[in-house]
Amino acid sequence: MVKKTTVDQAATNVEIDLISRMQRAEDLLSPAERRVAAAVRQDYDAATRLTIADLASRAGVSQPSVTRFARSVGCASFNHFKISLATTLAVASAYLKSDRVFDDDIGQLAKSVMQRAANAVRDCLEQLDTIAVGQAIDAMATARRIDIYGQGGGSAVMAEDAKLRLFRLGIPVSAYTDGHQQRMSAATLQPDDVVFAISNSGRSKPVVEAARIAASFGATTIALTRPDTPLAHAVAITIPIVIAEDDDVLAPTPSRYAHMAVIDTLATGVASRLGERGRQALRRVRYTLSTIGIAIPTPSTDPTLVMQALGDRE
Repeated sequence: MVKKTTVDQAATNVEIDLISRMQRAEDLLSPAERRVAAAVRQDYDAATRLTIADLASRAGVSQPSVTRFARSVGCASFNHFKISLATTLAVASAYLKSDRVFDDDIGQLAKSVMQRAANAVRDCLEQLDTIAVGQAIDAMATARRIDIYGQGGGSAVMAEDAKLRLFRLGIPVSAYTDGHQQRMSAATLQPDDVVFAISNSGRSKPVVEAARIAASFGATTIALTRPDTPLAHAVAITIPIVIAEDDDVLAPTPSRYAHMAVIDTLATGVASRLGERGRQALRRVRYTLSTIGIAIPTPSTDPTLVMQALGDRE
């Protein structure tokens, strides 16, 4: 079980970004402390000016609950919490909100969803284990074959997205979202192969078992998951990510955005490691799309001339 962060452990990090620490501690907070966190999130600026009694009233909790919340996010007292929050806002306010002001319900909805996404990616970056990511990139870039496992709505989609990002580099890649197929895939792997398992919970039994089978045949196993979970313990390389889930069941799962950011980081890193081989594969992919008119142009790869030349020949 993940332990609560003590004041001594968190003192340095709190001064850097208290808002990210609040998000990362969300799962560890009591119900009353979560109500305090929600009240703070409604207006960060106002929270720096409220008294402990005012914040307790807004959150519908007792004053001792506010104090316990402050300590749970690494602050010695409520006053320390307000000072740390003000410091964070002074440095990062430009990244916490958009300058655009919405006066309609759809605009407010879009702002809420997109800010959650931005917060999840920022939180992911702060806790990213770059050593593990580097090891994963090296293994993928030299792999004979990469098999990707994911189950459930979110992880299955992420597995398919990872396949799409990697196969364009000329690497044989497959994605499996069925538990039986994952086991069969794992049984065919060799020491030069890689398994990339994606699971937000880290407790999907078929994915864990498939990773163990792959490892038994010598494949390098990588997981994008929570730390200290069965999947994390089953693989050779763990990229640990913990993103607090939102109480709003209607809102998208924040961890999905973090996982997408990590997958894009891995794919970009693998492309860089492959060098000319990766560039040539991507060039061929873009050319084939250009010939049917669906490649979106960039300043250096505008397919207009290609299309004109093809039109002249036809």
